[in-house]
Amino acid sequence: MADDMKYTVFYTDENGQLVPNGEKLLSITEIAKYRNIPTERLRYYDKIGLLRPDYVDKLTGRRFYSAQQCEKLGTIKELRRLNLSLKEIEDYFSDRNLEKSERVLRQRYELLQQEIADKLEISRVLKEKLKFIRELNNTDFKLDDPVIKELPERYALKGESNKFRTNLTGIEFMKLEEAIGGTSPVLATDKVAMTIKNSVDPDDMDSEVCPMVFCSADQADKKSFTTVAGGKYVCAFHRNCYSYFGELIMKMRCLAQEHGYTLGSVGVMIYRIDITLTDNSDETIAELQFPLIKESREKWS
Repeated sequence: MADDMKYTVFYTDENGQLVPNGEKLLSITEIAKYRNIPTERLRYYDKIGLLRPDYVDKLTGRRFYSAQQCEKLGTIKELRRLNLSLKEIEDYFSDRNLEKSERVLRQRYELLQQEIADKLEISRVLKEKLKFIRELNNTDFKLDDPVIKELPERYALKGESNKFRTNLTGIEFMKLEEAIGGTSPVLATDKVAMTIKNSVDPDDMDSEVCPMVFCSADQADKKSFTTVAGGKYVCAFHRNCYSYFGELIMKMRCLAQEHGYTLGSVGVMIYRIDITLTDNSDETIAELQFPLIKESREKWS
């Protein structure tokens, strides 16, 4: 302990009152200051029996703590930083031995490593989303300009098909997001999507669609998950997720034909900028992705 720490020194006389006796003790104010903990918390620890003072003045009720208790308080503070509950900390101090302490700390270490991995994933998806938003203001960012991309195999959970532009679609999205769980914020992951028909008929926008949420490979053990085949896709960004895509789909068909392909009859529309980020429908952006097919057999359905 620091040499300049102020100690209050007491002994107990025949009346139970604490008076100086040469033993080094800390008052509740001193130990709270030393460990940077509110005195109210120390009183609560005393109340629940987690850390009782060595001495209590029977006349004044003042609490005094030994150096050993100060060290225990430091351990309690560190265990709280590891997110142990007060009950878990109480159990930690009960019948302690090295094996038990090692087991508790290893469990905390493993949880901490998972939390770090989760935070890194959140950081990654937020970085990608911020990059995409910045590119929207870049003159090189193209809207309604189809390009051919090579996309990897992906996984998704699919919901119940229903009419587009109904509240049922939103409810299905909520169910899927809940089923997948995970730590990545929905507003940043670009994982919310729905199936879309290769059609230039405006009436098809009100036909049945299937909401879907992309997930990682380790999440793809659900009954309703589907594999979205990798390969060549015609992709294009379009402003206003809820508008008619007929003209854009026609451009995508033409690009596919120029390269000797046909456009798959069913594609996917991914919400890149949606109501999680803006209330202005003119600012929303969707990405349409249709598989390219050399033969009549389609690779995605």
